[in-house]
Amino acid sequence: MNGRMVAFCGTRGVPANYGGFETAVDEISQRFVENGYACAVFCRESSSDEMLEYHEGRRLIYVNGSSHRALDTFVSAFQTGCHLLRNRKDYGHVFWFNNANLPGILLTLLARIPTSVNTDGMEWRRAKWRWPFKAYYLLASFLISLLCRGVISDSKAMQSFYKKAFGRDTEFVPYGVPRTPVVSPHEEPEILESYGVAPGRYFLQITRFEPDNLPLHAARAFKAARLAEDGFKLLLIGYKHGSSYAEEIKSMSGESGIMVAGAVYDPKVLSVLRENCFCYVHGNSVGGTNPALLEAMATCPRVLAIEGPFSREVLGDEGRYFAPDAMVGALREAVSYPENSAAMRERVRSRYQWSAVARSYINLAEGMPANYSISRVSPELVTPRKIPRSPSREPNAADVERGA
Repeated sequence: MNGRMVAFCGTRGVPANYGGFETAVDEISQRFVENGYACAVFCRESSSDEMLEYHEGRRLIYVNGSSHRALDTFVSAFQTGCHLLRNRKDYGHVFWFNNANLPGILLTLLARIPTSVNTDGMEWRRAKWRWPFKAYYLLASFLISLLCRGVISDSKAMQSFYKKAFGRDTEFVPYGVPRTPVVSPHEEPEILESYGVAPGRYFLQITRFEPDNLPLHAARAFKAARLAEDGFKLLLIGYKHGSSYAEEIKSMSGESGIMVAGAVYDPKVLSVLRENCFCYVHGNSVGGTNPALLEAMATCPRVLAIEGPFSREVLGDEGRYFAPDAMVGALREAVSYPENSAAMRERVRSRYQWSAVARSYINLAEGMPANYSISRVSPELVTPRKIPRSPSREPNAADVERGA
């Protein structure tokens, strides 16, 4: 790569404080830096609390995006692609995350920069999108499969789908298990008290309030199962004002043991809520390896997941499953499920390691197959390659070009 930078594009950026893609970029790019690569992470100004020049060795480049939420991804991708096209000689490889960033991906290909795309899930199946966006996403997925040299699927089930639907062989690279933060003895009871729950006496779902993730299904099923009469609560985390779907869920808060709270990104809070729940409910029906399910397996005592190839691939036989139309009975049966945290932790930690993920991305950046494989020596070991080192200092403001 001749010392040129590796760019990570298409997410809200780092520090990671939004979702799975941001966490993935944070974890992967950190390990690139540790292995001597110069890295740039493209960030959206609207998602950044402060405009940092560098963060933990990675150069941050900001794009303005759009004030219209529906256009933000499209506009941000175009601005990022324009920057890459103008500065094509600075970049040795570009990783894009999410097919919705098609304008930027096409501009990167036009710049003739080696490119890999993490496809994400089947966005065209999401109920929240109207047909124009579904058509756009399906077309984007087809074009990326046709034009891009490196296409990444985060699950084997998604890999099979791309082969069947688009005739494209993709690289399998999943996500890693999130780090578990250290929580002091006095913080745990304070967090639980702030949410009005007691250890082992609540069901939990942490997700975006969208139809494909089934939080409304979960609330209605919990109410119909009358689990509040047995002393259980259902805590739904992820409410954001703005959609009628989210408002309908919010309106159920306070009845039949249902509690609805806003979106939370504090890792300590999320870790405490997961570790102390009775059972985690995973309803994400669209996508491949879901980071929320990995987090639940690493910390929760029980997991009840939606039936489907993506859940089965990750959870295996260590959890229980439900069909959306049979969720009431599944929740009732979950009360009798034995605690299974040890087996779930062993499964997820033995299969999903950030070090192995980063190694696969490094392979792709070097023009080789991803070859995702688990380290048997150390889950956090990435063997450095003999490559040009990045600068020993972080450049000052005069060295940094900001904006796109």
